[in-house]
Parts: sequence; structure tokens; C-alpha cells
Amino acid sequence: LAVTSVAANNTIGVFENLPDFIQIGAQSQQNQIYALRDGAPVQIATIYKQNRQEVSWDQVSPFLKNAVVDGEDRRFYEHGGVDIPSVLRAVIRNQTDSSAGTSGSSTLDMQLVKNILVQQAVETGKTQEERNKLIYQATQATIDRKLKEMKLAIGLDKKYTKKEILLGYLNIVGMGSNTYGVESAAQQYFSVSAKDVTLAQAASLIAIVQQPNKQNLSDPKYYAANKVRRDQILNAMLAMKHITKKQYDEDIGTKIEDEVKISPPTNGCSNATVASAKVVCDYVTKVITSDPVATAEANAKASKASPEATAALVALAKADAAPYVTALG
Repeated sequence: LAVTSVAANNTIGVFENLPDFIQIGAQSQQNQIYALRDGAPVQIATIYKQNRQEVSWDQVSPFLKNAVVDGEDRRFYEHGGVDIPSVLRAVIRNQTDSSAGTSGSSTLDMQLVKNILVQQAVETGKTQEERNKLIYQATQATIDRKLKEMKLAIGLDKKYTKKEILLGYLNIVGMGSNTYGVESAAQQYFSVSAKDVTLAQAASLIAIVQQPNKQNLSDPKYYAANKVRRDQILNAMLAMKHITKKQYDEDIGTKIEDEVKISPPTNGCSNATVASAKVVCDYVTKVITSDPVATAEANAKASKASPEATAALVALAKADAAPYVTALG
């Protein structure tokens, strides 16, 4: 009992000293490059590091909103970021089953926290080795990491509304390979927008988040695993009375292969819709990614240019880049 008490007190002390603030920020997403044809803008290419398109609350189907809550976190609207009963069940399970690790009990708030930390690792890591280390720290199955996740989730729930948290999750979550968020996933796997998915499609999309690399819809070999999880989500939606028995009966028998309609995302100037625009597209991306203003400032400093000359060089760099910067979405 004494040992247990000391361990508990140490855990509480660690928890109290953890940070409790994390922000839902804009995520890396698609950029569109446009050119003018007969005075009208025409999209010629899509450029991205992550295949994501952030959408607003009204651009997400109610099927998706209910599917993710019913399938991932039924008490989402009741808890304050951490679902204590689920935590206690997970603790008991993890104590009796060593293979369980620290899995289970993660609320949508906690899952959002983990996704934000992973994105921060990707953005801040200067080398792939550093990024991998930071990603590991954000996802490793340890008590310390879980405590940090819980503390940040509680802070998240105090700062944001449930609607903001749910939308943040739907926009950030991994959906297989380099696809993130329900909008890009809906377009890639079903060739529709997130607001237009059917009930079965919504359940299949949310089925992916459990194991994005094993339950996505990019290959028929993953269909069976996706259907197992999809049907579990449909059962949960029926149990929570977010769908009727008639809707359930109609969609539970739907075949995955009958729903999937792949629209492969295009990325880069090599996929420019107008062949003659590929060179221009490539030039635009180089202008944007090279940071011409910073380059001009560095060159001026290296050549010991006067303040007047430096200002002139920076102005020219801004003028040169401006048309291309405004062309990016």
C-alpha cells in the first residue's frame, strides 16, 4: 500500500507540472496555382506536402460527425477532455494484459492533441532524423506521454468548444498514406465532398482513423478490414439512435467495392493541366519556396550594400514574387 501511495503521489506531481495549453492551428494543406486565360483564372496545378483540404463545420456531413463520436468517443459531449471511466477500464486492462500497452481510453480531445503534436514534429524537425525522434516522442506508448496527452486534452476542452474540437479532429486526422482530413479522403476514395457522403461512406471514412495504413480504401486488400470496423461504427450509430433501423439495414449490407470510386490526387508541376504551363508552374514554386525577400536581404548583407540599395533590392524581390504569392490558395 505504501509503494502504491508513493507511486500515485509521484504521478499526481508529474501531472500537475505538465503543460496544459495547446492550440488548434491551420494545417498544411493543398495550394492551387492559377494562370490567366482570356482574362479568366484557370487552375493549372495543385501543390502540397500533405494532401489535406480544411473545411468548415457546414461542409461536413452530419453522418461523419455522428460516426466519429459514436465510433471513437461516445461520451465526447459529456466529458471535459478525458473520459475517466474509460481510463479506469484501460488501466485495469493494461494491468492484466501486458500486450495492451497503454492503448484504449483516448478521447477525441486526446487524439486531436496527439495529431497536433505529430504535425508540430513534422514542421519543426529540421532533419528527417529529428522529425522521426519528435514523432516518436509524440506517439510512444508510455505513461508519461499519456499523462501529457490527458493534461493537454483537458486544457483543450477548456479553451475550445466541442464543435471546434470535433472539426479540428476531422480536418487533421490521418486517412492513409499522405492523405489527411475527411474532405481530401472523401474526394480521393469516393469522388465526393465531405458534405455529400452517404451513411455507409461516412462510416467507412471514420473506420480508417483506427488504423490508417491498414484500413484505408486505396487498395482492395484493405476492404475487408475497413468493412469490419465500418460495421462496428454503424452498430454504434444505431445504438446511439443517430440512425434508424431502416438506415442501418440498408447500409450494413453495402459492399465496399460498390462504394469506392478512386480519384487519385495530383501533386506537382509535372501534373499541370496545361502542358505549356509546366515550366511556369515550376518557376512559381521555386520563387515561393526560395523566399526571395530573405535571399535579397542576405545578398545585400554579403555585399555590404548601403541601406538604400538593400531597400531597393528587397522591393524588387517583393515585386517579383507578389504575382505568384497571390496565385497560391
